Amino acid sequence: MTGDTESRPMAAFGVVFFWTGSSRNFMAMLQIAKVLNNNIAVVVDAHGSDCIAMGRGVVFGRKRGDLIDEDSIERLFTQHVDELSGKLGQLVTSIPEEYFEATRAIVEHAKLRLGRNLDDGIYLALTDHVHFAVKRALAGRALDNRLNYEIKMVYPDEFECAQTAIAFIERTFHVALPQEEAGFIAMHFVNAEMGGMAMQTAATMARIIRGALDIVKAHFDIDLDEATIAYYRFMVHLKFFAQRVVMSDMSDVAAGTHDRQLHTTVMQQYPDAYECAEQIASYTAQAYDCPVPDDECLYLALHIERVVQGGPRRHAGRGGDA
Repeated sequence: MTGDTESRPMAAFGVVFFWTGSSRNFMAMLQIAKVLNNNIAVVVDAHGSDCIAMGRGVVFGRKRGDLIDEDSIERLFTQHVDELSGKLGQLVTSIPEEYFEATRAIVEHAKLRLGRNLDDGIYLALTDHVHFAVKRALAGRALDNRLNYEIKMVYPDEFECAQTAIAFIERTFHVALPQEEAGFIAMHFVNAEMGGMAMQTAATMARIIRGALDIVKAHFDIDLDEATIAYYRFMVHLKFFAQRVVMSDMSDVAAGTHDRQLHTTVMQQYPDAYECAEQIASYTAQAYDCPVPDDECLYLALHIERVVQGGPRRHAGRGGDA
């Protein structure tokens, strides 16, 4: 590509393609190769490459061979694999147009609610998801989302947006969706916030956090109070901890204090919390092949000590009586 066009990778529908953004230097006019619906068409750019053009009513009343001014296009996707128009075209034409409109409304609301931009790949990926979610619901089938609770804890804002989206989908398509769909839709928001990071990465982060919380609860035989500031701070720390584990990058932590006296003090004053932190470190090292430095155990132990103080004991656990 040339000019000031911004290019971001996106994967959806099993096809890899790029959003070109808007650039007057990229092209002046696009020629329609195939009309998919009133808002989407396969077009040919100035270089003879197939692209997907999206925009409200952008090809209404137009036909193959007509030209479209790029200023009327909201989003433009250009292919990086052969036969994009055939593969993507078949999928787009199989989805009723109202699903694209519904997704547009959902994403725009999420942008306002979250206060951040979302990668444009969400418009296609989420449309596909919503379409099949409605079809599954009408057929009486549901997908099990075992991470729904963890997603809600780790990504509360995105989860809330997803719940609003579910209510909107139910009103629009007259269908009842299972609450597990909130987790799936929230992950689309998270994925888009991460610039199109593989959704599996975000799911892995949720699993790491769930594993760490399970270790804390089991070690102290305690129910954590999710309404406390300590719990909120612990969750924030775990989110960044999980991200470092997924990226196998503990370099920032490894370059930390290395204060042996502080380590000794924490280990002596909070032995149960430090032992619990070491269990979390062992778990992540074995399950995700990411060694955890001593400084991270120190930070984990301090957060654990704070968060368990206000938690009601189920029994007389290792940390003492309630």
